[in-house]
Amino acid sequence: MRKKFFLKNLLLFLVPLLIPILILGTLSIVITQRYIQGEINKNNLNLFNQIDRNIELIFNEIDSLSISLGNPEVLYRLEDILQTQTLTLENLRLMKISQNYINAPVTAKPFIESIYVYVNNDHNQFLANGVGLTNFSEFHDVSWRDSFNNNQNKTDVWTEPREIQRYSFEAPIPVTTVYKNLFSTVQNEPNGVIVLNIYTNYIEKLLENIVTYPDQHILVVDGNNRVIFKNRRLDELKPFDLKEILLSDTSFTLNTNEGAYLISQLHSSKYGWRYISITQGQGLTPIPFQLSTLSLSLVLLSFILGLLLTYFLTRRNVNHIRNIITIIDYADRGIPLPATSSASGIDEYDFITQKIIKNFIEQNYLQVQLSEKKYKLQAAELLALQSQINPHFLFNTLETIYWKVVGLTGKPNEANQMLEYLSDLLKYALDTPNRIVTLEKEIIYTKNYISIQKIRYRDQFDVIWEYDDEDIKRYSTVKLLLQPLIENSIYHGIKVKEGQSCIKIKINRFESYIRIAVIDNGIGMSRERLLEVNQMLGLEEQAIEEVEHIGLVNTNKRIQLTYGMKQGVRIQSKPGVGTVVSVCIPY
Repeated sequence: MRKKFFLKNLLLFLVPLLIPILILGTLSIVITQRYIQGEINKNNLNLFNQIDRNIELIFNEIDSLSISLGNPEVLYRLEDILQTQTLTLENLRLMKISQNYINAPVTAKPFIESIYVYVNNDHNQFLANGVGLTNFSEFHDVSWRDSFNNNQNKTDVWTEPREIQRYSFEAPIPVTTVYKNLFSTVQNEPNGVIVLNIYTNYIEKLLENIVTYPDQHILVVDGNNRVIFKNRRLDELKPFDLKEILLSDTSFTLNTNEGAYLISQLHSSKYGWRYISITQGQGLTPIPFQLSTLSLSLVLLSFILGLLLTYFLTRRNVNHIRNIITIIDYADRGIPLPATSSASGIDEYDFITQKIIKNFIEQNYLQVQLSEKKYKLQAAELLALQSQINPHFLFNTLETIYWKVVGLTGKPNEANQMLEYLSDLLKYALDTPNRIVTLEKEIIYTKNYISIQKIRYRDQFDVIWEYDDEDIKRYSTVKLLLQPLIENSIYHGIKVKEGQSCIKIKINRFESYIRIAVIDNGIGMSRERLLEVNQMLGLEEQAIEEVEHIGLVNTNKRIQLTYGMKQGVRIQSKPGVGTVVSVCIPY
């Protein structure tokens, strides 16, 4: 029932609560993500345009040199100077102008490491900035000549990464070399080459300073899909294959085990270069991620609140139903109905419902009680008529029998003792109006009963008493409590046993009750028989007369009625060892 109410209330409260949050959270995430995606594309475009302008400076520099030195007349004069090695005044002037062309950019532009101009000649001579006319055998950087020889068919610019070591004791300097062949008007093959060496670290530092997102990778790739410049080391791009990015010429999202990466690209307007941005998705969109986290937190919080509210309502509804069931159950068992809670502390509808049901049941209950009282009144009147016989008649009869026995035997004997004990017991049972007596008084008359039984069974058993003299004077019990317990030990434990037996009556005081135990070493009971006896103790009044242990059953009922206890008599037994019958009396 509780589970059914709980699920019903859970759906009733959680669904209306969660749907608006989910819709609002989803729309917020989608709208924000689209807005941020547009901002990302805009920022990347601005970034790429800035990179493109810086790269164009490099290309413009080599284009300017190509225009100045690639003039057919200048190229012819340079070739003639390098080939003939004759220096006229005009040639010296041309050499000086050419030297200024290559010295000025190196001095003015911090990203240029050096510029060389080579025109085919038999003496292996070329122009270098800061040096002037030199040859391959004397200069520290000559590896670029191999690239020129291998790219004779190139009509456009090409690049390659190299290292330049000026002196043997210096560390090599990483450079990116830009080549452009020089052609004469009469030949299809290049007549020379302009070599522009760019500081690689300078450009990469520039890229590193203009990134717009954390952990963003920026690559500058040439027409051969070769990475020319980068802001970070390539080995940091391990989660995915770099070739997949380089071979694609469009922007896309790459999903990996490490998360999603946004790949943005822009093609340069010159020489087929590309600018690529690689950024992890979480770093690009922190706001949608935060919104997702916030929405999830709100959903979780709403679920917890709904769960608590559902639990509270379910518990309240179940308690309402249990209260109604309790009222009906009390009415069925004839127990006084429980008090209805104050209307201020419970639900008004539940209060009204309980009141209606309780009033209806109380009316029926009062009618039943009235009928029961009439019946008990009639029974009491009959009992009063039967009790009109004077108890003194019994005492006078016993006294007559007592003296008759003395007259027959000529002296008092065991029969006279038994009559005396019996007379005292009857007087104790009939003349004492109160049901509650002190333990001391109960013990005195119980000893009379034991004396009768010891005479009857010829000392077949001994009785041991264990109690505190002060306790039996201070504490009370119901009248005739011990006699049925001892009688049970004699008739069902000792009578059928051969040899001498023992009964121990033990009275102990605990914190809130007195425990009285009657212990015998009789034949005991099996587990099945013990179970039957315990079941007899719970019989209703109508069936008491039909049981074998009627004394125990009556005693159990009297204790329950007197002290309001669920269990009056407790029995423990083991075959061949004995039986313990105990009673706990509160004080």
